[in-house]
Amino acid sequence: MKIHALTTGAVRVKHSFLFPSAGRRRQLDLFTPGPFSDPLPIHCWAIEHDGVLRLVDTGETAAAGDVPFARMEVEPEQELPAAIAAAGLALEDVAEVVLTHAHGDHIDGLVHVRGRVLINEAEMRAVRSAMGRVMRRVLRQPLPRGFAPEPYALDDGPFGAFPRSRTFSDDGRIVVVDTAGHTAGHVSVVCVDDAGRHVLLAGDATDSLEQLHARRADAVAPDTEVHVATLDRILAHCAAHPTVYLPSHDPGSAGRLRAGTTVDAGRPAVLAGG
Repeated sequence: MKIHALTTGAVRVKHSFLFPSAGRRRQLDLFTPGPFSDPLPIHCWAIEHDGVLRLVDTGETAAAGDVPFARMEVEPEQELPAAIAAAGLALEDVAEVVLTHAHGDHIDGLVHVRGRVLINEAEMRAVRSAMGRVMRRVLRQPLPRGFAPEPYALDDGPFGAFPRSRTFSDDGRIVVVDTAGHTAGHVSVVCVDDAGRHVLLAGDATDSLEQLHARRADAVAPDTEVHVATLDRILAHCAAHPTVYLPSHDPGSAGRLRAGTTVDAGRPAVLAGG
């Protein structure tokens, strides 16, 4: 198995997005003036395993517009075709795309993909809901052209600390797990690498490793209690299995992947070798 970090530009987000206030101001502060972060990567991931090339998310495109709490910094030459070519891979070889959730910086790159695309059925329900349609219109964030992923159920039972999962490889080494919180149907992808470590491609389960250790719900989570419960499950999984934790916007994720460093859930640190 080989996993590649593909970077499709960057995004700056409001400080109130990364460190939200409590109570009613949690989401209100996203729409009021405030400072923005330094650029954060927009990662998606390529997995080579048993002769199959899969993508987890597809990154952003240069056509993406800003929203009140996020400023996109994506050039055409940073989109998925260039990112995957830089990893020595061919876009036409992608057999399958697994989406962690349906926010633009994770799905807009689908305009470049012709392979099979899969999404958690709970996330697809949220996309099709009246609230989902209203928010896309308010934020001027339309779905990418031809957006029609195949819904699937998390019906394969528990995997580690996660009560709901779906196995995506014949040998059981690529597993999608329920990490609802950032969105109602958010999932993460666990890859058991050749050393037996669990590489957790976390999407936006958190923005950073620091947020995971802080057990801090984010500013856009529909239900903060659900989000914190998911963070606790991730930490429990990290305590039971050496886990390389890779959120898609954490500047440290690509380095952790290269180094194979794993999260010690009992300490606010990243330790080489688990």
